Amino acid sequence: MLTEWLAFDFVRAALLAMALLAAVYPLLGVFVVGQRAAYFSDAVAHSAFIGAAIAGLLGWQLGDALLLTAPLFALLIAWFQARTNLPTDTLLVVAITGVSGLGIALVSLTETPLALGALLFGDVLALEAGDLWRLFGVDCLALAMLLGLARPLIRIGFHRELAQAQGVPVRAVETLFLLGLAVAVAVGIRAVGILPISALLVLPAASARAVCQSFRAMLWTSGLLGASSLAIGFTLALWQPIPPGAAVALVAATLFVLIALLRPAQGART
Repeated sequence: MLTEWLAFDFVRAALLAMALLAAVYPLLGVFVVGQRAAYFSDAVAHSAFIGAAIAGLLGWQLGDALLLTAPLFALLIAWFQARTNLPTDTLLVVAITGVSGLGIALVSLTETPLALGALLFGDVLALEAGDLWRLFGVDCLALAMLLGLARPLIRIGFHRELAQAQGVPVRAVETLFLLGLAVAVAVGIRAVGILPISALLVLPAASARAVCQSFRAMLWTSGLLGASSLAIGFTLALWQPIPPGAAVALVAATLFVLIALLRPAQGART
């Protein structure tokens, strides 16, 4: 069946997009989990509602608007983190609520047409060459960022105050990481949507964390689980009338639950 689908250009483009997502996003997710930034990726994803409103008002492509709004939103969150005493998770829940409400209000007030399903779950079967080049560019950017920031990020994730005392520029490293993550989320939304991009970043890494004893093993396991989620989810979407993004999120969540059930917790993990 899959070989028959491969005769179509849009299916081949979708497979290439899935491969580009699988190459980097689950690896990036290991650092997202390590930095306790899962809420942040979700908050940036929800800023897509504002991006959709701006795209409609200015006549832009959604992908271009997201590349503007997501980094600006990341900088705004970093600014608030530095100037408030609120716990980060509380601040991010406020941000998710605020940007979702503001974005939908703008869409409604300006009567901007909004394909809510495509925004939530993406439209990987409608990707164009420009979208694929963006994904390739994000892969290169993310790999360069991780190569440059991996060691300080690991030290910050292990003990933030100790890393700062040892001379690590914690605030600068965190801001650069959040900016890179925001760009990755913005580009990934076009392919798989708001909800699945958060699942792709968090669930494979969280599953890997439950079973791995070393950071290197987490990277490999997260990459394998992420690629499996994308491959199985995409195949499921070709077989049944399910949005590919939703299928990917469903598979990633199922793998997480299975791993949690088959390997009971061995004490609290932070």
